[in-house]
Amino acid sequence: MLKKDLIRRLREIGVIVNEPVLLRSGVTVDFYCDMKKAFGYPDVLDALVEEAGKSIGGDITCIIGSGYGGVPLAAILSLRYKRNFALLRERLKEHGRQSLFDGYVPTKTDCVLIVDDVLTTGSSVKETISALKTTSATIAGAVVLVKRGEVELPVPFTYILHIDELL
Repeated sequence: MLKKDLIRRLREIGVIVNEPVLLRSGVTVDFYCDMKKAFGYPDVLDALVEEAGKSIGGDITCIIGSGYGGVPLAAILSLRYKRNFALLRERLKEHGRQSLFDGYVPTKTDCVLIVDDVLTTGSSVKETISALKTTSATIAGAVVLVKRGEVELPVPFTYILHIDELL
């Protein structure tokens, strides 16, 4: 799907919600970019995964989703591109193995790509980076579907769309 067609479809399905919303980071914003809504439309989801997949170099051995919005993307990307899939819990599990990670647990031999849906403050990606440091894995960078805020991250990152393209 061409970028202009993807933008048209995202507008059609209403990923921009014009009402104040409290974000995970604690910041209140005037409108919400609900990219998780796009996951319910196979044509849109496929186009987003195709674009995000362009960030998967041959050195990437593991893909991890950042926050709730990154998990479906990471799962689909890992399956499509045959890479290990790691899940990161929001907080340490208090039962079972008491681990932050489920699925594949990255090791020092891995090169990890972080994926997320929307980058506003960077808090979710930064938390993922912090958790990955405990594994000694190399973090190649991050890819996000929509860059909403001006953020500096301690790893390189790319984005598929800028929020201005959806407004």
